[in-house]
Amino acid sequence: MKNLKTVEQAKKEIEKLQGFVVLVESFHPETLEEQIIKEYAYIGSVEKVANKVNELGYSNDGRPFEKEDITNIIKGKPTNDLHKLIKSGFLKKTRHTRRKVEKYGW
Repeated sequence: MKNLKTVEQAKKEIEKLQGFVVLVESFHPETLEEQIIKEYAYIGSVEKVANKVNELGYSNDGRPFEKEDITNIIKGKPTNDLHKLIKSGFLKKTRHTRRKVEKYGW
């Protein structure tokens, strides 16, 4: 544990995490984009999601999916609660990288 939490803080975090698990497990994707969002919720890696989608035989206009394609889908306009949650978490997770690019222009 990074920081010692109070019992109340721990209970709130547990409820939040349980809500996330229920949301992901009860989500039934209807489009490829929704399937990608759900896969990211389970895997947590853009590269691994791209590999899995390609293994399943999907293509992006005749070419294999790449990390950038998956990132663009995640960063796109949320269409449901799961996508909204995944996008916010993804943006927090990648904030340090985006700040370097913005600051140094890489």
